[in-house]
Amino acid sequence: MSDFKTVIYSRPEGVDVALDYALPAGASARAPAPILLWFHGGGLLQGFRKVMPPHIQRAPQRGLCVVSADYRLAPQTRLPGIMADIKACIEYLRSAEFAAETGGAVDQKKIVVSGGSAGGWLALLLASGIGFKECGMEPPAHPAACAAIYPITDITDRFWTTPQRPVSYLGTEVDREPLLPYLDPEAPKTSYSLPTDARSQMYHYMLQEGIEQQLLLGGGEEGASVGVSPASFRIAAGIGSGKFVLPPTYIIHGTLDDKVPPRQSEEVAHAAEAVGLPIELDLVEGADHLFDFDEGVQMDAMYKFIKSVL
Repeated sequence: MSDFKTVIYSRPEGVDVALDYALPAGASARAPAPILLWFHGGGLLQGFRKVMPPHIQRAPQRGLCVVSADYRLAPQTRLPGIMADIKACIEYLRSAEFAAETGGAVDQKKIVVSGGSAGGWLALLLASGIGFKECGMEPPAHPAACAAIYPITDITDRFWTTPQRPVSYLGTEVDREPLLPYLDPEAPKTSYSLPTDARSQMYHYMLQEGIEQQLLLGGGEEGASVGVSPASFRIAAGIGSGKFVLPPTYIIHGTLDDKVPPRQSEEVAHAAEAVGLPIELDLVEGADHLFDFDEGVQMDAMYKFIKSVL
């Protein structure tokens, strides 16, 4: 497994936001490696950059500089703040500071954005520029490509707004009491949570209550609204409007995913195809959410796509 080094790429409101990176063997200023930027999932409510699928950990062996980045978590940081974090992240990867950090061994013009679940959504937002202006900032320059893994793509979908009691895949209800410290929008801000934390139940609780919009953007019982519509972050609608474009994009989703519906990916693929944007949708028959965390899953089709666009 590759050795990863940690760097603080941003410090908004005094919160350290870190990334880990690993260079492939042989990368140098004369032979710089393309960058694969990966964001973890967790509904933007939980998660940690160090919890990577095995294939991401092994990706330096495919000649890629792998970057796994944290971002501040909701509801303590709302979606506009998270958008600021991912913009800061890709801008750091393009900076002279990161070039110096890596000894010039990265090709900063060849960045592929990726991520799983909510992290796949962040990758698609970065790739397309959707949602940034509504959050009060200019979108960063487009990356070379996007590879989204079972991504969330539209939180106005009924899946995110219809309570599930019990949560379909758990068969039981999630207790609110242990989550109160994490549901409080005024609690201290953080950029990661460990899998052993009670916070690791936030995604299940969010689905149980149907409150993803409120946790990310405020409103209702979940604190003051930030005044940005959840429709501002719809990937398929944004692409279909003709106002946004995607670089070459690959999306992979399991047909049996009950944590993020496959239709979220299908809608984006159909919208991109309708306006002539380059997109590849890979539906994996019988696969569930997080299928790529299996040690034996190589994701060869995704890496073939990445190689083809670089």
